[in-house]
Amino acid sequence: MTKDAELYNVPRGTAYLTSQQIILYITYLVFYALLARVLSKQEVGLFAVLALIQALFVGVVSGSFPSAATRFISRSIASGNPEAANGVARTTLRLSLTILIPVFIIAAAFSPFLSGFLLGAIDPTDLLLVTFVSALFADLMLLYAAFFIGVGRYAQTLYQNLLYVPLSRGLGLFLAYLGLRVFGVMAGWAIGGMVTILLSIYMWHGRLPRGGSYPLRPILAFSLPVFVSMLITLGWQWGDMAIVYLLLGPVILGPYYLVVNSVSFLSVLWIPVNQAIYPALSAAHSADDIRGVSDRLASAFRLINLSVLPIGAALAAVSPTALAIVYGPQYVSEALTMSILSVSSVLAARGALLVTTLQAVGHTRQYVGVTLTSTLAFLAIVGLGALPLGTLAGAIGRAILSFLIVGLAIFATPR
Repeated sequence: MTKDAELYNVPRGTAYLTSQQIILYITYLVFYALLARVLSKQEVGLFAVLALIQALFVGVVSGSFPSAATRFISRSIASGNPEAANGVARTTLRLSLTILIPVFIIAAAFSPFLSGFLLGAIDPTDLLLVTFVSALFADLMLLYAAFFIGVGRYAQTLYQNLLYVPLSRGLGLFLAYLGLRVFGVMAGWAIGGMVTILLSIYMWHGRLPRGGSYPLRPILAFSLPVFVSMLITLGWQWGDMAIVYLLLGPVILGPYYLVVNSVSFLSVLWIPVNQAIYPALSAAHSADDIRGVSDRLASAFRLINLSVLPIGAALAAVSPTALAIVYGPQYVSEALTMSILSVSSVLAARGALLVTTLQAVGHTRQYVGVTLTSTLAFLAIVGLGALPLGTLAGAIGRAILSFLIVGLAIFATPR
């Protein structure tokens, strides 16, 4: 086994990250099940809009800096230069803070003017303010998670997330139950994020030797195209929800948001693989180890095919019963939407792995082309179909999106 293979041990990393994802998604499932009982459909819809706003904030501010940090830290470690890896971490952290702090101040100042976007909210300005605070901490958490993955310390990301998710969701539900409603949920997220950042700083301290530097130009050269693609990715992750909210309102968005997040638990079967394989692919590519890249990809595809397809099909078959048990009979009307999303999850898994490969080997232009083309088609389908089809348009659009990503990424992936 090579030194890189030992450091970036994909099976070991996948085991850590899979354990993390299983625990987290159980927490998510309990959270959403209780959320559907504590909040009304309209309040769940408002919460979904706030989650969308947080995702936009994180995507715009953090952008591709976490991906750049993982890529250049792993390359520096693979080349035997941990000082340069420390330089990468310091540079990306400074870049993030340089953007994060001014954007947060501007967003907070404009909260009263943006509050009209939250249809039916009682305290929209306060909701936006606490959402921006939560997003600020989420930005920094993503960056520190990228640092840990870059140096092959997968266990640290496990500790990081095992603190944040149960604490933030549990505290948020408790505050909502006490009467703070949607504001309480977002306040719990903000408090959980603050505590997790303190833990992350403690765990990162002394991880790499002091000193060392890394030039800004290659980081920006990698980050800018990927930043564009990250914004596009936000479009495919949240675009359908924004369209449903604008055209159909928060009462319709609430159930759709819960269904999408229910099916997303299947990503526990491929997200850990992608997270673990990314630095390994980057290190192998930097060493011109094409065989190593191919072998890792082949193993990952086999794992996805054997796990995602049968479980997705099984979930599709029992979706009415699952919705009734978990969320209550008032959500069973979304069963067909859930079935479509479940069956198409295998395409989503394969597409995610292929675009991760493009990113890891530095083919950022192809990455942008694949994601932009697929997302534009997705948004057009949902926009045209939302009024006549309701949330089914979102499910059909997501299935077609995954199919397009797989096809275009296969064509663009280097051989």
